[in-house]
Amino acid sequence: MGRVKVTLQKKIEIKTWLDTGLSQREVARRSGVSQKCVFGVSSKVKKNLTLSNAAGQGRKKATTPADDRKLLRIMKKDRTKSSQMLAHEWTLSNGKRLCASTVRRRLITMGYKSYTAKRKPVRTLAQIKKRLKFAKEHQYWLSEWNNVIWSDEAHFEVLNRKNGTYVRRLKSETNQPFNFIPRVQGSGGSISVWGCIAGGARGPLVIYNGRLNGPAYINTIKEALPMFIHNAFDAGNQNWTYMQDNAPCHTSKYTMNWMKNNGINLVKWPASSPDLNPIENLWDHIDKKLRKLKPTNVGELQTMIEDLWLGITAKQCLTLVNSMPRRIKQCISVRGGTFNKY
Repeated sequence: MGRVKVTLQKKIEIKTWLDTGLSQREVARRSGVSQKCVFGVSSKVKKNLTLSNAAGQGRKKATTPADDRKLLRIMKKDRTKSSQMLAHEWTLSNGKRLCASTVRRRLITMGYKSYTAKRKPVRTLAQIKKRLKFAKEHQYWLSEWNNVIWSDEAHFEVLNRKNGTYVRRLKSETNQPFNFIPRVQGSGGSISVWGCIAGGARGPLVIYNGRLNGPAYINTIKEALPMFIHNAFDAGNQNWTYMQDNAPCHTSKYTMNWMKNNGINLVKWPASSPDLNPIENLWDHIDKKLRKLKPTNVGELQTMIEDLWLGITAKQCLTLVNSMPRRIKQCISVRGGTFNKY
């Protein structure tokens, strides 16, 4: 890219300061540029030259348009490679030396930025349609979201904490297969938890072992969920509903019969929609804290998770629930696809 280009507006600003009689050093300090830049502007003014850059001014680019296209082809073979690796491959391909910073600048110029790879599967067309339908049906909900009990399960590992895997892509390629990575099973042991929130209320955290089927799932929530409903909602409020995603243990016949027999009203939740579930943000919050705490065994991990869950405030829960209208709006704007931020 050569030297940093000073905009015409900045040069006009420098000229204005010079006209007031300030020294070049003082003008450089106030304008945030080098004294050499101020000297150049001053010289152009004295010679009655235009302040805009002349055509072809600056250092020659290290790559040609053909080189940039070749770099793009190399990057698309594996979008998770670092800038250093891409620079090395590019050098091996044609013998020209290219530094990592130049690789980054070229790719950014072409629109390819680094994004964190997602750990959820690519949605099918049918799932996208159901997400869009759900969003449109609930686009006018505001305070109604406070009557929803948001629940989810999460798994935390002693080792292999979430590491940021980055992929280079265009902003419009968020749903492409290369933007997703499979979840890596951790070693050193793990803890599985179930939790729930509603409005500004934080529910209990239940630790469970093994994989969940229908009976195991009901055994996990059969005491915690009714108790939370009793504490979180007034006796006269019968408008609450329970949200659970479409995991097999949630949709099993055993689970559905238990929900019906115990008067648990369910939200018709679209599959593969963790970005719409505010409790997912709490799992991310806990996981980020665990990265700093660095547990060394399962016992430490469980104690840390329980303490972090108890540290979640009512304000945090309410803020997440109040984000639902914005999430719904974003889901509609991308036609049921993936949106990056909540």
